[in-house]
Order: sequence, then structure tokens, then C-alpha cells
Amino acid sequence: MAIPDDVQEYVEKNVKLMISQTETYLPFIKIAFPYSQNLADGVYNLIIGSALSVFVNQYAMRMKYPSAEDFAEFGRLTFKYREQIDKFFK
Repeated sequence: MAIPDDVQEYVEKNVKLMISQTETYLPFIKIAFPYSQNLADGVYNLIIGSALSVFVNQYAMRMKYPSAEDFAEFGRLTFKYREQIDKFFK
């Protein structure tokens, strides 16, 4: 079962919004967390955690549950943003 197109669209819009907000707050993030060994990992995890909530909520609104395959597809869908986030911290 593939992720429905509208669910995928909601997730990607959420990720893109969070990435744009990260870019805006980047100076603050770098100053606020000076001892963090890998800010990119922390920011990526925060963004994907938010996207996961959107993903699950979209299924819940349809009174459905995502399958293991849907979660795997979610992982592939969101992983493509990893490099974009890494670039902020290089």
C-alpha cells in the first residue's frame, strides 16, 4: 500500500516549512546550542519527528492505520531532506 498522495503532500509541506524555519533561525540555533556535537542530527530528528506526527494524524483523520510498509515509505520520503539540513551546518 502506497502512502496516499494527499498525505504525502501534507508531510512534504510540513518538512519544507520546518526547513525554511530552520534556515531563518540558524544563527540562534548555533548560538543556543554551542556544545552540541552534531546540530544537523538534532534538527533533522526534530523536523522528522514533527513530520511523523503529521503523517500519523493524516491517517487517523481517515480512521486508518499506517502499515509497516507505509512507515518504511515515510522514511524514504523524508530521508531525501537529510542532505539539505546537513548543508546548514557545514
